[in-house]
Amino acid sequence: METNVQILERLLDDFNQKGIEGALPYFDEDVEVYDPDLPEDSYRGREALDYLLRQMLSGAERTRVLGFDLLPAGDRVVALLRTYSRGEGGAPEVEVWDAHTMTFRNGKITYWRLYLDRVEALTDAGLDPELAQHAKT
Repeated sequence: METNVQILERLLDDFNQKGIEGALPYFDEDVEVYDPDLPEDSYRGREALDYLLRQMLSGAERTRVLGFDLLPAGDRVVALLRTYSRGEGGAPEVEVWDAHTMTFRNGKITYWRLYLDRVEALTDAGLDPELAQHAKT
């Protein structure tokens, strides 16, 4: 049986290869997404996730996850990511180091929480915040 970490590795690979369409199948139909920087408290459902991802990636010609550390935490995985976006039409290139927690049930992501602070993500998942200092990405 595939672990949650392995599922998330496949998701990241499929996102890099196929974009949003490659990532969507890994999420439960009733997934809840929370990003503290967005106006809504949370978004629910795969259709809302699709909309949210398109908004997050708008203005980018190409977005790829260039590096990651995936840390299991019970039914969750903390993903420490390094993401690169190339802007459309000469817009600036952006590289972001952030964190995400993904909660899994039956091999699907049911809850996705975005963080700008890696230490906060690790702490929320009950992991040692010092892991942020030792991440490869």
